Amino acid sequence: MEKQDEELILDCQNGDQTAFKALFERYKRPVFNFALRILGNRADAEDVTSDVMLVLLGKTGAYVHQPGAKFSTWLFTVARNNCVSRIRKRKKMMGFWFQKDISGDFEQWEIPDTRDLPPQELAKRETAHQVKKAVYELPLDQKEALVLREYHGMSYAEIADILQCSLDNVKILIFRARGQLRVKLSGLITEDHNG
Repeated sequence: MEKQDEELILDCQNGDQTAFKALFERYKRPVFNFALRILGNRADAEDVTSDVMLVLLGKTGAYVHQPGAKFSTWLFTVARNNCVSRIRKRKKMMGFWFQKDISGDFEQWEIPDTRDLPPQELAKRETAHQVKKAVYELPLDQKEALVLREYHGMSYAEIADILQCSLDNVKILIFRARGQLRVKLSGLITEDHNG
């Protein structure tokens, strides 16, 4: 039977390296995916994931189990804080990003290889790209709440703990994010129904 997070943390605190490896394997992909969806940049997401895992390795004592609190909530809070720090640093280095238009928006160039793909796969990739772009363009707090809910399946209470806000605020953030996505992606929905 697989050990619970809290049991693995206790084992880590007692010097068990296999327990750390188990936590690392359990959370490296979810933390990376969260960071990638928030930052929109693979290199930054990899750096955040590494930073979070280093915090986990060096400070497993920083997580103190509280009744009702989950280890994953603590870990995603650490990941969120690292993402916010990286966004702040990025704002100071805007000159290194490609400016796509006069509105001041910046983006990273990613050019996928679409040779030899069937039309359905191309359409699926284009839809996925448009959804990813729409999520990335959401305000940070809405994006964080939506990603934690939709991509990581977290409860509203867990999200409130991670974002350090009220449960009502989380509900409002997710409601607004979904509303903005509905508007931004309305063309996709229309195309899909007409196709």
